[in-house]
Amino acid sequence: MNQKFAQTRKEGYSAIRTFHASKKGKRDPRFLFKCGCCDQKLEVYYGEDSLEINGVLGSVENWREILLPLLDMKLSGQGKPRAARR
Repeated sequence: MNQKFAQTRKEGYSAIRTFHASKKGKRDPRFLFKCGCCDQKLEVYYGEDSLEINGVLGSVENWREILLPLLDMKLSGQGKPRAARR
């Protein structure tokens, strides 16, 4: 996982630094994503059927409905979305 500060990706953006912590007692396992150029962070705790993203708890299915369309978006000049490429 990328933990080095300020690495630049080929797209020109700083690489996101990622960290993982295993389940400890009652605390769910989590991923921590940190900005490559500052101290902003995103915490994702995951359980059997739920995700908590920066303190917002929801079912995996609910997060899928919200996030997958965002991940499939293309900016002008980037080509067609994955679903339309088939």
